[in-house]
Amino acid sequence: MDTPVRLVFAGTVRDGFDRASVQHKLGAWLKLDGPRLDKLFSGRSVVIKRGLPAEQAAAWVQRFAALGAELKVEPDTPLPASVRAAPIPAPAPAPAEPALSLVAAEAPPTVPRAEPPMRLAPDPAALDEVTCPTCGERQPRRILCRQCATDIPRALAAREEQRAAERAERIAAARARRGLKPLPDPAAERFVTEDEVPLLGRSFDGRLGRMSYLAGNLMAWAGMGLSFFLLVKWPGWTTGALMLGVVIWVMFFSWRLTTLRMHDFNRSGWWALLFGLPVIGPILSIVIMLVPGDEHPNDYGEPQRERHSGLAIAAVVVLGLSISLSLHAAKRWAERMSDAEEAAQAEQANRPKITLESVLGSPEAARAFDREYVTGRGHRAFARSPSGAAWGLRTDAASPDEAATDALRQCNSRRPEGGVACQLVHLDDAWVLPEN
Repeated sequence: MDTPVRLVFAGTVRDGFDRASVQHKLGAWLKLDGPRLDKLFSGRSVVIKRGLPAEQAAAWVQRFAALGAELKVEPDTPLPASVRAAPIPAPAPAPAEPALSLVAAEAPPTVPRAEPPMRLAPDPAALDEVTCPTCGERQPRRILCRQCATDIPRALAAREEQRAAERAERIAAARARRGLKPLPDPAAERFVTEDEVPLLGRSFDGRLGRMSYLAGNLMAWAGMGLSFFLLVKWPGWTTGALMLGVVIWVMFFSWRLTTLRMHDFNRSGWWALLFGLPVIGPILSIVIMLVPGDEHPNDYGEPQRERHSGLAIAAVVVLGLSISLSLHAAKRWAERMSDAEEAAQAEQANRPKITLESVLGSPEAARAFDREYVTGRGHRAFARSPSGAAWGLRTDAASPDEAATDALRQCNSRRPEGGVACQLVHLDDAWVLPEN
């Protein structure tokens, strides 16, 4: 059967830790108020726990060490009942004084007293003996061994701590071989709930568990889905700016989540840059979502309990609704675009076709326009009769008026006698078609 131990704290702070910070963290963990916390750090030995199994003592020592304090483990064996002091017999009552008398009184007969049964008195030296764990010398209880000068209480505490650590390792190895989860840290069960890292924030300090990482990513994707639905439903500059803001926020938020998740593996946040790679990034995201982090305190703080499961479920629901609404809105938008295109094609089909021949009135005028007029230089003009029977053109003119006058004169000279006068239809690079 294992010897129970007790945990003793004398206010000792480890090297490299600030005393005020250690006192604050230890007080927050042990739920101590000001006077009790000051008594704990007064320099006198204070018993934290008694009768603690040896396998749990190592966990408490590690927890105190992580906070920057030194905790001692001492044997807590009560004295056996056989060495308790025997009760002292009550003294015999004194005889009553005789009454005053003139006659000499006879002495009462002497009654022999019964002798108490004989008992073996315990050896005082054997009541409190200790064996030195270094040299094995058995001696009366003392601090330093009389044979090798070993600090016996510290050596016994160190041996109990080593045995507890070895026992914990054997239990963990046996549970691992059976495929069972490791036993929870009894000293960390209360502490891991302190100083929880918020899911939303700007700080990159602390650690993040798997469920919180999953919930945060689902929430980011749900926000992206909702903003995309708004953009498809009501396209415009406002929704476009909203979508851009959401994308920037999701990038920062995902970077922070990945950094805090890497801290849970005792890795620097710069490892989060690998998650931006096209193929490796999604694979690494799935890996850190499934693999648990360190179960003990590391360089980035205390382990975080798994939380935000309800938020993850709500984010999945919102993400599914946003995807469904976005697909429906995109389908309606595609239908509207298709209807608009069909309407434009129908309008174009119903519109009469306009050709150069229909504008100029005859094939001969159209050929002259293509071959002579289009390739001409300088100021130019083209005229035709309303019936299309006559046409005239002038190129390389000194002015637009000169070109227009010559084109009209040439057209009028070609029109039939009694016909309607010619009209100007093109001047330089612009059409000047008449209204009728």
